[in-house]
Amino acid sequence: MLALLLMAGVSGALQGGEPAPSSREGLEEKIRSTEAELEDIRRQLDEKRRQAEEIAGEESGIEAEITRIGEEIRLNRSLLDKLAQQKEALVRDLEYSQRDLELAEIALDDSRELLNRRLRSIYKFGRGQVMEILLTSKTFADLAERIYYLTVIADHDYEIIRSFAEQVESKRVLVQYIEEKKARIEAVEKETRREADNLRARKEERDALVAQLKEKRYYYENMARELEEASRNLEAVIEALLGQAEALAEADTTFEGRMGTLMWPCDGQVVSEYGMETHPRFGTIIKNNGIDIRTEPGSKVRAVASGEVSFAGPLSGFGNCIIIAHGDGFYTLYGHLESLLVTKGRRVGEGDAIGYIGETSTPEGAVLHFEIRKGKTPLDPSKWFLR
Repeated sequence: MLALLLMAGVSGALQGGEPAPSSREGLEEKIRSTEAELEDIRRQLDEKRRQAEEIAGEESGIEAEITRIGEEIRLNRSLLDKLAQQKEALVRDLEYSQRDLELAEIALDDSRELLNRRLRSIYKFGRGQVMEILLTSKTFADLAERIYYLTVIADHDYEIIRSFAEQVESKRVLVQYIEEKKARIEAVEKETRREADNLRARKEERDALVAQLKEKRYYYENMARELEEASRNLEAVIEALLGQAEALAEADTTFEGRMGTLMWPCDGQVVSEYGMETHPRFGTIIKNNGIDIRTEPGSKVRAVASGEVSFAGPLSGFGNCIIIAHGDGFYTLYGHLESLLVTKGRRVGEGDAIGYIGETSTPEGAVLHFEIRKGKTPLDPSKWFLR
């Protein structure tokens, strides 16, 4: 209905200023598609929150609760991303509609002026003048011709009135459409604020549970076991890679000569150093074969040097992981990625983005695990970075 009214009422005024129909139709399709995705995410969030209500007051493991909250945080952030996309599409559609309204008002003003001129002419001409024209006809043919021209004028006047009425209706529908779009944008903004508050609350809840978990001995014992298992898994992968022929185009200098000059894989703060760490209270010994860097959710992870992607995918103990071969048996590992931007066999340059860190990359949030290895032997990454 809206499209028909716009075509009838402002078709002339829209020449040169209206976006291509395919662009407008694509925008409407994006809005519908985003709404469907939003509904699916809302359903999953409701399910997670229902589970939280069911286990409230029951005995549940802290680690299981941290995992559940982490999943809720991921869905929450996904919902916020989709809401942002929907708002962007709605705002663009609103801008198009407001421009349509401006053009419709210009066309309506022109039609109103034309109609006013015709009404003034009709008033000045008067009904008596019409009768005089008809009665002063000299022949029947002359009368018929005069009736024809009066009919043409009447039809033209009717068309002016009909067009004016359609343009009035077009403007009314556009105004209503714009008000509806504004209301939808306001609803999206309201939901965004509510879900942003939920996200902050869930993150605080998770952080509190992580702090509580760290007060328990088994947390560090489990961590030590998991790190040992992850290291064995990585060694098995690297051993398989070492058995494959490498054909890497070397840069001006070998990787070994890059000690002290490498860029950092991401911005952030090192929260766990390379080497052995003994817990002062429990005496638990934890060996970290790399470093862990806390960063902002959504941060890009970059290749610290050029090389070839030898592994890209999930690896037990490291989540989504990327391993880059740099030649001469040197490898760098990037663990706990939320999403990967490269695939196995891809050649990457120094500084190329290879993935993203997410809010739920680890139980403690957005943390990148980074290692450098010579064959299966781990090396201290801190000695390789440019200070």
